[in-house]
Amino acid sequence: GSFSWKEQYDLHLRLCESYAEAKYCAGEFEEMHKIVDEILANAKCLDDKLGAYFTLVTSLNAQGKTRESIKVGLYVLSSLGEPMPAHLDMEAAGIIELKKTKHILEGKTDDEILKLRAMENNYKMAAMRFMYGLTLSTMLVRRVVNVWLITRMVQISISCGLCKESAFAFAAFGSLMATVDVNLDVISASRMGKLSLRLLETLQAEEYSAGIHFAVYFFIQTRVDHFRKSLQPLKQAYNVGLRFGEMHYAVVAIRQFCLLLFHSGENLMIVLEKIQYYEEKMKEHKQEIFWR
Repeated sequence: GSFSWKEQYDLHLRLCESYAEAKYCAGEFEEMHKIVDEILANAKCLDDKLGAYFTLVTSLNAQGKTRESIKVGLYVLSSLGEPMPAHLDMEAAGIIELKKTKHILEGKTDDEILKLRAMENNYKMAAMRFMYGLTLSTMLVRRVVNVWLITRMVQISISCGLCKESAFAFAAFGSLMATVDVNLDVISASRMGKLSLRLLETLQAEEYSAGIHFAVYFFIQTRVDHFRKSLQPLKQAYNVGLRFGEMHYAVVAIRQFCLLLFHSGENLMIVLEKIQYYEEKMKEHKQEIFWR
């Protein structure tokens, strides 16, 4: 209640954040929204609202409210000093940013990137977390925003230093280079994938490995190796995603696992059994939006 917020503000804030996150992972969105609303109403500053906003963004995604999720996320990013450019032609602007970022990376070796300093700016670190949180939803419904988010994450990592989300940023940028026609470069994409896996280890960013493995082993590795080589890493991404509460990346990873299993020539009855099994799991976690 209000007494707890006044008398034990810091403790109550942390407890509410943890409770809201737990309710999101359990798929209890109505209760989660009540707690998030309470935090946003009582938090003293933007810093204290960031955890609640992040849980809100991810939960809106899971409920299929992707555009609302993106709207909230972009509002927070603007508040953190990372407003999305208001270009008349966002698609053309995205291509320019892709080429600019690729040029920056071509000027640096992998070892130079791995030795970049640690990020210290708290607002930039928070912005990286929200950009990470918005990447999947924007990939589904606002591709031009997706390109801006990913290129900006890489640019921030190069200019401001590395954080755990940087490992994901390079994987996601590699996936763009492997899939965006105007910038198709499988060799560079493969380099980014390998670099992201090295960063995953050096930055000890295991909680982001579901998203990283999804990007590397579905979008990149399938361009350079047999589909079967991606099956185990995608299944591992699912398990790790569940363990760390990264439900949305767990779901898309296992969805693509089933897709690659089919295209690998597996027995169709086995594929069907896998699909039905994981579909039930998605319903349990109320993550059907990313299963479709």
